[in-house]
Amino acid sequence: MAPKYAHYLSLTLYGVIAVYVLVGIFYFSQLPIGSGDEALFLKDLRLIEQEGWNAAVRKGISIPYMLLVLPFAQLFEGYVALRLVNVALFLLLLLYFYSYRKIRDLHFYALVLFFYATVGYFLLGVNDTLFIVSMVVFYSETYFRLASGQRASFALGGTALIVAFFTRELLIIFTPVVLLSVFLLVRRNLIAWRSFMLPAVLILVFIVLNLPSLQAGSQLSFDAKLPPEGVQSNWVQRQYLAQLQVNEGTLPDHNHPSWEETDAYLETKGPDALPKGILSGLTFDPLLTIKEFGKDLLYILSFSTRQIGLLIPILLLLGIRQWRRTRSVTSQVYVSLLLACMILIFALIIISFVELRWFGALFLLAILAYTSAVKAGELPRMIVSLQSFVIILISLYGLYGFYQKLS
Repeated sequence: MAPKYAHYLSLTLYGVIAVYVLVGIFYFSQLPIGSGDEALFLKDLRLIEQEGWNAAVRKGISIPYMLLVLPFAQLFEGYVALRLVNVALFLLLLLYFYSYRKIRDLHFYALVLFFYATVGYFLLGVNDTLFIVSMVVFYSETYFRLASGQRASFALGGTALIVAFFTRELLIIFTPVVLLSVFLLVRRNLIAWRSFMLPAVLILVFIVLNLPSLQAGSQLSFDAKLPPEGVQSNWVQRQYLAQLQVNEGTLPDHNHPSWEETDAYLETKGPDALPKGILSGLTFDPLLTIKEFGKDLLYILSFSTRQIGLLIPILLLLGIRQWRRTRSVTSQVYVSLLLACMILIFALIIISFVELRWFGALFLLAILAYTSAVKAGELPRMIVSLQSFVIILISLYGLYGFYQKLS
């Protein structure tokens, strides 16, 4: 594409995204109180207010998230406090990129805002935002260290990782890519070890805050969607049964049977009719595991397009090309490895439907890596134009969807 038309395409991209972001923010800000998992965190706030901090920690809450929300909850209604914290966290993330990392690329911020207005969960009162922002900072700090090749402080990246760990138990699934990140930094001597003093102190602080939970059940405190009292089944069994029923055509996709149905299934078929944990679920029915792995893989690759366009195939191909040329894990290869690894892991271990919000931090990292590659001239102009055209089409389609929902 000629430079003149590429310029017009960029102006169109930014203009359409600007309108899309405004409409998207308005739409998601109008969602009912307690939408999605927001009800869980409203319940946690009420528990803290009624029974105190220690009782809430013993029950299980997201300690870092609640610490941020509580001051706001003294001034605003619970749902407003939850949502305000998440807006502030996103603004801090933008400030991190603009002021700390000195990113002045309009293309980068346009795609970040497009993502923000598409996924919606940044505007709800859930702890996904804190987890995602923390992991983005950890990944980004690793990315910039690998890109510069210089030994420097990793206090911010290490602190962000600790906050993410105590925010959501989900971090356990990301262990392979976290270990890979640390391994690359250590092997190349890119970390000034004194920078781990702050993360170490933060670990001690969070352990102290977790003492009520540790003393009560010898485990850390995390938010938990617990089954109602008297229910015998667990979430893994309920999700596994959901997929069985979806495959049978007796349940719509992306839905769950009731707890009562799950318990009744186990009573009829026997207590071992459903796997009790994620690992046992992988070997419970190998053929089903293989079948669902393929379905989940296609789902992730296709529906991620709605959130970040063609970035996954673009970055995977870019990573392969750079690896062949350098035979080393460059910053771009690093991003490709993280994307490939977590896509394969989630596609394998999740028998029921995959939630794309689990990829939120990686998708934002993908935007960073892609726009950096564009700025460095590492991608053909045709690929860049195609990606921009796809985002324009998705934005227009999204605007039509918002119009239908708001009218």
